[in-house]
Amino acid sequence: MIEFVPVNLWGIGTAVLAAWVVAGLWYSPLLFIRPWAEMSGVDGAKFAAGLRRAIAVDLASFAVMAFILDQVLHAWGALTIVSTVLCTFLLWLGFVAVTLLHSVTYEHRPLRYYAINAGYRLVSMVAMGVILTVLR
Repeated sequence: MIEFVPVNLWGIGTAVLAAWVVAGLWYSPLLFIRPWAEMSGVDGAKFAAGLRRAIAVDLASFAVMAFILDQVLHAWGALTIVSTVLCTFLLWLGFVAVTLLHSVTYEHRPLRYYAINAGYRLVSMVAMGVILTVLR
C-alpha cells in the first residue's frame, strides 16, 4: 500500500528555489542560452515575450516534481546523499532522459540540444533531491 509522508514545506520550497536557480544559470549567457536558442529557434523577442508565463509554469512544475520526488525518496528509503543521488539519477534516466529523446528522433534536433535539456533536468533533479534529503 502506498502511504504519503507528511509534506515538508520548507524542503519543497527550498527545492523549488534551487531548481529555479539552476534553470536561471543553465539557460543564461554564462552557460547554454545561446546554443539552446539557436537550436530551438526561439529568438530573444519570442523568449522575452513568454518569460513571465514560462517562469510561473516552471515554478508550478518544480513544486509538483519536488513533492513527488520527496515521496519517492521516502518510499525508496533514501536517507543519505549517495542513495538520494542514485535514486534521483534512476528516476531521471527512466522517465526524463528517455522522454526527451523525441527531440532528437522526431524533431530532428541535434544531440547537443538533447544534452542541454536533459543535463539541465538531471542537475535540477539532483539538487532538489539532495535538498529534500538534507532538510528532512
